[in-house]
Amino acid sequence: MRASDLENGFLRYLGNHGRAVDKFDAITAIGSMTMFYAYHRVTEVDIDNDGDMLLFQWGIYGSDQQEFVYDITRQVITGSGDDDSIRQLSLTLHYPTTATSQSLGNGSRWCPHPEQAETFLALVAHHPATTHVGSAHPYRIQVTFNHAG
Repeated sequence: MRASDLENGFLRYLGNHGRAVDKFDAITAIGSMTMFYAYHRVTEVDIDNDGDMLLFQWGIYGSDQQEFVYDITRQVITGSGDDDSIRQLSLTLHYPTTATSQSLGNGSRWCPHPEQAETFLALVAHHPATTHVGSAHPYRIQVTFNHAG
């Protein structure tokens, strides 16, 4: 698939597997994006030079510090690496901030290659941020597809 088709490809993948984004919890979100990454290639990237990676992010963001964000992003680089050639497909789950979420801080982990997807998924599934949100349903879920810059 082409990088420009990444969002439609992901939504089609979810539909083909009977998954609806509005029903996701953290485990379903991470598993869905990781498996899509592992088995569905973008054609115009250099996969061996960080052209197609996954990024897991968590933390409290925004000026009001009132929500805990749990995010999985697929980043593809189709050209020279300038902002116009970097695209990100993000699946972001939003939860209310709690004392526990504040103690987790903000952070991220990268999966640099699809061959490492299973190891990455195991790490994320047992991460304290995942344990914190567990099977709770987020109050908001977003799928976005943008240029990085």
